[in-house]
Parts: sequence; structure tokens; C-alpha cells
Amino acid sequence: MSAKAVIAVLADLTKLHKTFNEIAREKTDVIQKNDMPALDVLIKKEGALIHQLRKLEQDRMIVVEEYLKSKGLVTEGVTMDQLLELAPKEEQPILTKIHRALMSEIDKLKQNNELNQQLIEDSLRFVNLSLDLMAPEPDDVTYQRPMQKNYEAGSSRSIFDSKA
Repeated sequence: MSAKAVIAVLADLTKLHKTFNEIAREKTDVIQKNDMPALDVLIKKEGALIHQLRKLEQDRMIVVEEYLKSKGLVTEGVTMDQLLELAPKEEQPILTKIHRALMSEIDKLKQNNELNQQLIEDSLRFVNLSLDLMAPEPDDVTYQRPMQKNYEAGSSRSIFDSKA
């Protein structure tokens, strides 16, 4: 087996991450416009893509394992650098390029998701602030002694005679 299968799976992963990035940018616009129905649609699209990502990740693991077995090597804990060393010289530049592209897309997706998370947190703070301004705080509730009933008009003595 050649490294072409690995290259193909990595290319598919890169394309999928580009799609994730497009959705993340759309989510940024939707969040800024406060369009919750559109955000719901994008989240559902993302759910379908996550399913595809899981499948591609499984395919990647299988292809890499088969490639390494064809070379007679251990398949556990292999890094991309080690895989590059094992690839034929003519496929190494292609693998390097596709690996860099994939890592770049993953980094962009991380940044877009962090931005979206920050926008959502800011929106929640604004909503909470608005609610606090609209609902005034209740007056301090403290216990106060009820009005004293004077059993003896004008008398401020206690029931007990302290001189006795």
C-alpha cells in the first residue's frame, strides 16, 4: 500500500475542516445579528459534519495502520513526522503540504470558535445586565420590631420591676 491513501484521507479531512471554518464564520455573522433561528440551522449542519468527521477520522486511522503494517512497522503512537520519514521521497512533499494545510485549517477553526464563544459570552452578559436594569432590586428585607402595644398608656416601664 502506498501513502496515496493516507494523502487522500488527509485531503478529505482538510476539505471538511474548511467547511467547518465556513460555518464558523457564518456563525459569527449570525451571532452578531442575533439571529437565533439561523444559528440553530448552522448548528444542525455542524452536527452532520461532525458525523462525517468521525467517519473520516476512523478511515484515517485504518489507512495509516494498513500503511504501517505494509511496511512491517508498529502501528501504535505513530506521529506525522514518523509517517513522513517512512513515505517514499516523491510523496513526502505532498504529505508535508497536506499536513500543513490541515493544521492551518484546524488552527483557524480554533480561533473562529474562540471568537464565537466570546461573542456568546458577551451577549449573555448584556442580556443579564439588561434584565438587572429592568427588574429593580427589592428593598432590603429586614426584621423590624412590630408596633408596641401600650397596655398602660404613658407608661414606659417594663413588666418587671427592677427595684424589687
